[in-house]
This record gives sequence, C-alpha cells and structure tokens, in this order.
Amino acid sequence: PDHVIFHRMYPVAVDRTIVECDWLYLKGVVDSGRDVSRSVELFDRVNRQDFDACERCQPAMSSRLYAKGGVLVPSEHHIGAFHDWVQDRLGTRANLTER
Repeated sequence: PDHVIFHRMYPVAVDRTIVECDWLYLKGVVDSGRDVSRSVELFDRVNRQDFDACERCQPAMSSRLYAKGGVLVPSEHHIGAFHDWVQDRLGTRANLTER
C-alpha cells in the first residue's frame, strides 16, 4: 500500500463523537503529483456508510441490554476497553452499572 488512513475519535458526549480522518501518503506518491482523489473518495464513501450504520445503532445503546457494554465477542476485548475509557471520561460508568 502507498498510504495509511488515520482516524482520531473524540467522544464529546454519550451520544456524540467527533471523528477526524487523514490520509497519509508515502513521500514518493506526494512528490510524483499523482492524483490520489479516487482513493480518498472511496474511503470517504466507506467511512460515511460506517458512520451512518453507527448512528442508526446509537439510540439502542441507551437500553438496559447495553448497560454492561452490549454484546461483544472475545476478540473485541479492545472495543470493551474503549467503551470503559469513554464511560470513565464522561463520568457515566457508575450510572450504567446501577441499572
């Protein structure tokens, strides 16, 4: 691959996250002046579809079924750790475990 896509996600509320995404290209690609718009457009489209899917799931995440983080398979342990981190930062973990 000649590039990396780098996402940064900043949770700002229990129902809102700011996502920044950058495309990092090898110096040779940039120096060549090659048109990279097709790869940027492709992954922008994929990202928007993923974000839409996440937004449609978001309302259900306030239900009791998600009180302990929802349903994650063992290989998604890092997602559970991220959920814990977000809840700690937002001060919502105690509220979620009391339900």
